[in-house]
Amino acid sequence: MADLSTRLREPIVLTVLIVAAAGWLAFVAMWINSTGQNEQLRADVATLTAERDAAQQNLAEREETAGALTDARAELEAVEAQVVEANSQLEAANQDFEARNGELESVSQSLRAAQEEVAALESRAEEATATVQELAARQAALQSEIQSSSRQLNDVGSRLEEARRQEETATANVAQLADEAAEATASLAETQSRLQDAREELTAKQDERAELDQQAEAADADLAALQQQIDELSAQRTRLEQDVQGYEEQLQTLQPQVEALTQTLTERSRELEEIEARIASQVPAKEDDGADQARAFEDQARAFEVAADGEANGLSLELSEDGRFEMRDRTGARVEGSYTLGDGELVLSEVTGYVGSASFPMTCPVEDGSTGLKVGAAEGCAISGLQFDLQE
Repeated sequence: MADLSTRLREPIVLTVLIVAAAGWLAFVAMWINSTGQNEQLRADVATLTAERDAAQQNLAEREETAGALTDARAELEAVEAQVVEANSQLEAANQDFEARNGELESVSQSLRAAQEEVAALESRAEEATATVQELAARQAALQSEIQSSSRQLNDVGSRLEEARRQEETATANVAQLADEAAEATASLAETQSRLQDAREELTAKQDERAELDQQAEAADADLAALQQQIDELSAQRTRLEQDVQGYEEQLQTLQPQVEALTQTLTERSRELEEIEARIASQVPAKEDDGADQARAFEDQARAFEVAADGEANGLSLELSEDGRFEMRDRTGARVEGSYTLGDGELVLSEVTGYVGSASFPMTCPVEDGSTGLKVGAAEGCAISGLQFDLQE
């Protein structure tokens, strides 16, 4: 019973009981109100009925009076209207009574549901009582376990002291580790500084590498240009080797002729010297004129070149003002030395360069015209028969 009273003092149970009591009170109030209204309506109906009867009696009395018939009818109609109104009010009261009866039925159903819920709560209270008894048994078991744990706690105390000693040792180790961590942090900072320096150096190296790549690209372009030049020079060398081979073949063919011409030139030179000696002894004034003419030619620098087709094509001859000459063929082979030009003769002497089998001094008859020099045929003259055109 104590558990039930405690259960009934719970908020939800009190709420259900209050709602049930309020429902019953509302039902009783509505029933009393409806009963009072019905009695009042019945009294009103009785009063109206009495008034109607009185009105009918009055009507009968007035019917007896001919002059008051119209007024009696009007009063009768008014009374009938009041009766109709009273009937309508009675019907409305009946409808209200039926509605209140429906509400009362709903409240009754709610009350029955609350009673069922109270029964369910009582059942749950019984279950809770059983649970409390079970918890009491478990509390006793836990009490014994607590006593056992107390004994174990004493053992744990001794272990705790040992753990504290180990903690002190661990604290010392942690301090040592903290020192080592500080040293490692300093080392890490130094390493990071070195890493930053290495990164900067790497950046500089990358810049140098980029510059070297650009230089390498430029060098590749230069190498390609040089390779092209080498190819061109190789082709030119091949052509020159072919020309040299042709010249060597021509030289081998002309060498006997040149030797014969050289010998002839030597003999003609001796004969010419004898003739010049005789002429000099016979005509000294004319020699002076020839020398003046030779000096006049020597004072003029002129350049000549063989334009005719043949092996001598491209052979150039330059006569400078200081009495020096230079002869160059189309392969670039060069011969230079001193010269004199006069009396229709060109004398080449003090020659250096590739002369082959030719002998010097070499005297060649020439015709000096406004367009160039035409070399005549003479023994020992290696350029006999050539036409040197004057170059502008």
